[in-house]
Amino acid sequence: MSIKFSVNGFPYEVQATDYAPDLTLNAFLRQHLQLTATKYMCLEGGCGSCVCVIRRRHPATNEVQPRAANSCLTLLNTCDDVDIITDEGLGNRLSGYHPIQKRLAQLNGSQCGYCSPGFVMNMYGLLEQHQGQVTMAQVEDAFGGNICRCTGYRPILDAMKSFAVDSDTAVPAECVDIEDSFELLCPRTGQSCQGSCSRPARRRQDPAPAHWHWPKTLTELFSALGQVASGELFMLVAGSTAHGVYRRPRGIRHYIDVQAVAELKQHSLETDHLLLGGNLTLTDAMELFLVAAKRPGFEYCAQLWQHFNLIANVPVRNNGTLAGNISIKKEHPEFPSDVFITFEALDVNVLVYDSPSSQRVMSLLTYLGDATPKLVIGGFILRAYPRERYLFSSYKILPRAQNVHAYVNAGFLVEWQDVQRHIVHSARICFGNIRPDYVHAQPLEQLLPGRDLYDPATVAQMFEQLRGSLQAEERPPEASPEYREMLACALLYKFLLATAPQELVRERYRSGGQLLERALSSGSQTFETIKQNYPVTQPVQKLEGLMQCSGEASYMNDLLTASNAVHCAFVTAKRVGATIQQIDATAALGCVGVVAFFAAKDIPGTNSFQTVSQLTPDADEIFAAGRVRYYDQPLGVIAALSQDTAVHAATLVRVTYANDQRPIYTSIGQVLAAKQQDRIVCLPKELPHLDSASGPPLAPGDVLGRGILELESQYHFTMEPQTTIVVPLDNVLQVWCSTQWMDGTQGSIAHMLKLDVNKVQLQVRRVGGAYGAKVTRANAVACAAALVAAKLNRPARFVQTIESMMESNGKRWACRSDYEFRARANGSIIMLTNNYYEDAGCNLNENVVDFLTMPALRNVYKLTNSNYKATGSAILTDAPSSTWCRAPGTAEAIAMTETALEHIAFSLQLDPADVRLVNLRSGSKMVQLLPRFLATTDYRKRREQINLFNAQNRWRKRGLGLALMEFPLNTTVGFTYPTTVAIYHEDGSVVVTHGGIEIGQGINTKAAQVAAFVLGVPLERVSVESSNTVSGANSMITANSMSSEMVGLAVRKACDTLNKRLEPVKRRLGKAATWLQILQAAYLQSVILIASDSYKLGDIPSYSIFGLSLSELELDILTGSHVIRRVDILEDAGESLSPNIDVGQVEGAFVMGLGYYLTELLVYDRQTGRILTNRTWNYHPPGAKDIPIDFRIELLQKSPNPVGFMRSKATGEPALCLSVGVLFAMQHAIQSARQDAGLPREWVRLGAPTTPETVVLNAGSQVQNFALN
Repeated sequence: MSIKFSVNGFPYEVQATDYAPDLTLNAFLRQHLQLTATKYMCLEGGCGSCVCVIRRRHPATNEVQPRAANSCLTLLNTCDDVDIITDEGLGNRLSGYHPIQKRLAQLNGSQCGYCSPGFVMNMYGLLEQHQGQVTMAQVEDAFGGNICRCTGYRPILDAMKSFAVDSDTAVPAECVDIEDSFELLCPRTGQSCQGSCSRPARRRQDPAPAHWHWPKTLTELFSALGQVASGELFMLVAGSTAHGVYRRPRGIRHYIDVQAVAELKQHSLETDHLLLGGNLTLTDAMELFLVAAKRPGFEYCAQLWQHFNLIANVPVRNNGTLAGNISIKKEHPEFPSDVFITFEALDVNVLVYDSPSSQRVMSLLTYLGDATPKLVIGGFILRAYPRERYLFSSYKILPRAQNVHAYVNAGFLVEWQDVQRHIVHSARICFGNIRPDYVHAQPLEQLLPGRDLYDPATVAQMFEQLRGSLQAEERPPEASPEYREMLACALLYKFLLATAPQELVRERYRSGGQLLERALSSGSQTFETIKQNYPVTQPVQKLEGLMQCSGEASYMNDLLTASNAVHCAFVTAKRVGATIQQIDATAALGCVGVVAFFAAKDIPGTNSFQTVSQLTPDADEIFAAGRVRYYDQPLGVIAALSQDTAVHAATLVRVTYANDQRPIYTSIGQVLAAKQQDRIVCLPKELPHLDSASGPPLAPGDVLGRGILELESQYHFTMEPQTTIVVPLDNVLQVWCSTQWMDGTQGSIAHMLKLDVNKVQLQVRRVGGAYGAKVTRANAVACAAALVAAKLNRPARFVQTIESMMESNGKRWACRSDYEFRARANGSIIMLTNNYYEDAGCNLNENVVDFLTMPALRNVYKLTNSNYKATGSAILTDAPSSTWCRAPGTAEAIAMTETALEHIAFSLQLDPADVRLVNLRSGSKMVQLLPRFLATTDYRKRREQINLFNAQNRWRKRGLGLALMEFPLNTTVGFTYPTTVAIYHEDGSVVVTHGGIEIGQGINTKAAQVAAFVLGVPLERVSVESSNTVSGANSMITANSMSSEMVGLAVRKACDTLNKRLEPVKRRLGKAATWLQILQAAYLQSVILIASDSYKLGDIPSYSIFGLSLSELELDILTGSHVIRRVDILEDAGESLSPNIDVGQVEGAFVMGLGYYLTELLVYDRQTGRILTNRTWNYHPPGAKDIPIDFRIELLQKSPNPVGFMRSKATGEPALCLSVGVLFAMQHAIQSARQDAGLPREWVRLGAPTTPETVVLNAGSQVQNFALN
């Protein structure tokens, strides 16, 4: 059968057999249509970079429904008779930009830009779906499935909320009205699309082994099922969203698209029941819930809407179906389905078909246990539950605000026997994610009939019986059984608090019955601009902003290569400590489409992706050649004709190991506990020796204390994967690599292949996020791709999957601090010692211990040789070699010292601000900044208000956390950043190219601003070309927040040279001469209009960046959930070169820090060393609703940096160091809860990340004390 659809108005007709049966829409758009605005990263619907809009006709109503969809999950063969819109179809440079694209760019919502098209398309889908009538709350709720690692979300949300009917966002005047936003423009003509043009798609060469079926009726559906032979794998296909949780098995022989079967899309609302067709999407169901909730007996549907709104994200809900969700639960009993837990609590029945004419009604649990093959879910029957007789509520507690599966979910339905006396007739008490066989709390359901639900004796018995029945199973990386059991009890308690008559509930307890509510977020940005320096210091739009938001900006994987290109995937080792004896790739090489396999023996030169330097003294093997250093260490590379084939074939390679395994250590704590001295590498550099015993004796009121701070690792989570394309051309390897360091990548490839370095040439236009992940770790992929390209003499493309990146690549250096202090009664430090350890992984490359951590430890305080000692050690563990991650070492150093100050204040029962004030180093800028900051943020008043709130609320607590920072910017590693500026005599336009890398930090925009200022030309006449290893040869790393200023200085040098050359021409022509006249005259006089120069070591001395943050949050003590109510940040950025960019850097760094301290948990299997959190399903960077509700940024005004370039300071990393304040706010809140619980006053060890589990298990709550009064 042929499939007909349109993409951006172009009609297509493809034969299903011409393509792989499971080809995704994303792959078709990118590989076959070359529409690369639609990105991909996670390939499981968890990041949002692949979102497009699909208009599909509803088979029952015939209505065309536009919906945002994850193209990485949508199978091409389900796209019959649909219209597909991608970012290219909305607007572009030729036809004009769409309002969404323009506003996102103009409101500074794009940094690296890789995620921007996904945000644009999700917003477009939302507006289309609701005919442009959306509220700000709807908008803010809609982006749970779109991850942005750069911006901190605030400017993105501002841009998108500007389209809401209740918007109060200021919109640039040049943005057009929303009424103009629905016209689809033809990418070919730039005119309104008529749908009249067509073009052929590339065809698949080998025939597809599987069959697709497209039934339109139940009869046709069962006819298709009849063609499935016994034992053959088949799949009923609707939204394909299950692939985001459980990967589709290979070998499916029959795909049956059920989306056009009208009988499965029916719905009806009667007086006694609501029928929902099995193939209704979750979004369809939610719309029906809102209608039903207005009818008597179905008021509970409003709660169902709230709960379903927490399932996955908008594109997944738009396409995932009710039947699909329950089918996952049937196949995978451990799946924590929210549809199942709410429906089971409501005793929803399932309508199933054995044949077109045979249907049965059964309970959900009966369906899950029914082994009848080829059973089709027709619908779900929800009963009416009059609210005067029934009580229903449901809960889902998550690791972050949205788009994540539950720690525990629950549904409670109580039928009253006597509502006045609260006597229960029956109850359904259901919990999810306890253990696969646990659904109903049967002891409770048997206990409650005939009992007063709110009677103290009943309540006590309920919790006693519930605790005994739960017995949660251990199932990493899920939260601990202890927490999940506590959470189940807490949810039942919350239900009782929320539903009991007010007079039965103690006033302090009442707020515990409600979930935390998050208000609409907002922010303020305050900064200084200096008009005489414009465009420098002017808050301009990012140079590439519009291109990024329209999808026109290309990234490495967007580059087209010849049709004979191969795709690469790593083969990895699975036994840590064992020695590789033999590698057998026979099975892999037997796969159709596999071209080659290469291992360490095939490398002609050095088997290391590091060039040896002071910072990288050890070899980092490209492929393991002997002993396996960590689980999933690459040992070879597969080259195949498609990425899917390469990834699958990599799993077929068989490895024989020598049986010499040993105990595995994946953390600092394990190494220290086992006293593995050979793994503890004491660095020679330490702060001077201090004899703590010789200090003065403690006076009355003085304190002595000690503590431990543990900061785990963090995955960089770049939106663009590690990507390299290598093309052999004219005896040179042309390399396009998403690297932060062209020189390092070039050298690594050349050494590996034993080539002259000039035979390897790199080009880097931009990188989709980096944060340190692409300084040296890009080289592993680059070397593997280069080896394949060189061996096969054909183009090679290597795009690492998220699983591969998280399994095989180095992450942030984890850290542990064992500290001890003595302090006077006023908080003044007598003595502070800090023995700290940082996790190096399997070698000491990129060591931060003494290079970056040690210099930052003193922070802003009077810590001298007489009262302070620090000793640092690197710990070798069985993990990938750790690498630099945003503010490496410095963030940990400041966190260690700030934690010690906070602990001292706690021990002395002093205000943390006062302890900091008394310890400030005289002469430090912080002496002026801290009192000012405390005043402008109303610190004292707010602390009093929070303490009053905490006294009035038992189960809701607030906290306030202050953090101070002196970030030492070390410029001694900035050796050279070559830059070229050229002026074109034809029209006077200017182009710049430099050796830095645009990674989202705005280096190109700042370079253009500087060139425009120095040359005196309009900013729009300056462009910046891609970086390369010819004009940018020998460039230093784009890292350490320093590159923008260093490149800016090099640009100024080059422009000064050009101005000097033009000066005689200007004098001769006089002041009346125009810029163009001057250039044309200079050209005729052979004046060279191109100049190159470079930053050189010492041009900018090292300096400090100061900053302060105040974080206020609110905790739900029963669940551990939190909302960040407000954050104030004051950062000293000197005279900002580009305030919009610098504010964005501050916001983005801080929010990345929130992830580090609150949500991003890495879990390893302690027996094997395998990482268990290796994708978006189980690793959780912050989302759009995890940011501060009130986010206030101020760049310190009238504070020029005397040694900085144009008096500016760096902004890329420092603000991450200020995020540690959220831990102190947590401490403040938890201490109030512990006091209420009657626990002794003790410091609580909070580290990174402090998850809801940490909060609950440290808050002192006891289930036996759960009472209403």
